[in-house]
Amino acid sequence: GGPKKHPDGKRASFEQYFRDKCFPQVQELCNNYGELDFIWFDTPGAMPKEYVTELVKLVRETQPNAMLCSRVGHGMGDYISLGDMQVPVKNPGGLWEACDTTNDSWSYAWYDTNWKDAKTILSRVVATVGRGGTYLLNVGPDGRGVIPQPAVNFLREAGEWIKAHPDVVYSAGPSPFGMAMPWGDVTSVDKHLNLVVFDWPRDRKIYLPGLKSPIQEATLLTADGESVAIDWKVRDGWTVLDGSAFSVQQLSGLATVIELSFESMPEVQAKLGLQPNLVNTLSVDFAEVEFARLEEARWMEKFGEWKHVSQVDQWQDEGLASWEVELFEAGLYQVELIYRGEGRPVWAVEVDELEIVRNQQAASSVYHAYPMGLIEFEKSGSHRLSVRLIEGNRELSSLKAIRLIPVK
Repeated sequence: GGPKKHPDGKRASFEQYFRDKCFPQVQELCNNYGELDFIWFDTPGAMPKEYVTELVKLVRETQPNAMLCSRVGHGMGDYISLGDMQVPVKNPGGLWEACDTTNDSWSYAWYDTNWKDAKTILSRVVATVGRGGTYLLNVGPDGRGVIPQPAVNFLREAGEWIKAHPDVVYSAGPSPFGMAMPWGDVTSVDKHLNLVVFDWPRDRKIYLPGLKSPIQEATLLTADGESVAIDWKVRDGWTVLDGSAFSVQQLSGLATVIELSFESMPEVQAKLGLQPNLVNTLSVDFAEVEFARLEEARWMEKFGEWKHVSQVDQWQDEGLASWEVELFEAGLYQVELIYRGEGRPVWAVEVDELEIVRNQQAASSVYHAYPMGLIEFEKSGSHRLSVRLIEGNRELSSLKAIRLIPVK
């Protein structure tokens, strides 16, 4: 924001702030530092359009190659900048970036030691590339210009991994699956898919739903940089990669890369797959919503720490959130709902239009996972999962996701 006082001691008008401080500073940035790739305006979106138009004109004339992010406002940006600390679960399409931080703060905060470790940073980088975006990472140097040591250590560790696997990030395009997997994520390069496994299941089998093209070759890059063939089989539209022959040592490190090679760009029919060996969390981003409101909510936990969530609220009597899912194998699954609200809402979960589970649970003002009961799928293949709010505050009951945990 602008100064409260003008040099003559009177409160400055917005016009004075714009003419005497804002515009000259942007002018200085555009003229004194050579060619610029980006001018990253953060907050002028709330300015009257006439002022933003002047700033944009200035940048276009002095730095014709510089890109402007959407935060300049009034639809004048060249690409979308998502909300602070927001890595989407669904591929947005178009040109976009995620802006993240190494802890919960943007500038230096002596009290904020909630550092993102190397695996968290790396998983957010890979998820951003997998969703088709660019990752912008902020660090907050202290008063002497020094980046705090824990942040340095985690950044170096994540950087070493990226240096060893540059194709996964630098030359990579988005995942053809359009979403993350319970075990990790996927990026694409030409006729290859990079499967980045962050969480190996206990049986070390990686399930991939909807891959239509035949695999020519599957190679796992071990922790010590060795390339080893990995076995796979195809069953009912699922590709199953078997890592059970590898040692714990070979699969150690921040993440493991499995490279799949194809004759041409692989064809994928993106499906929500229910995997038999990991927890499956289905966000409402992938749901079809009727007689209720699907919206994105955002709030600040503490200064600068933004949270983002897609939620279904404003339930009418017929309100319904439903997901089309592909099941690898029949069997029992524990069902949880992640929601917030008040009192003791009653939820029902249906499979293929038959009510399977109805349960009354507590609610709180923050999102929490509540166990609902067991669902038995009697056959594999396609199913429709639905959630209804039977009783409870229809305004405040906000559903975030349904979770299915295989019972072995």
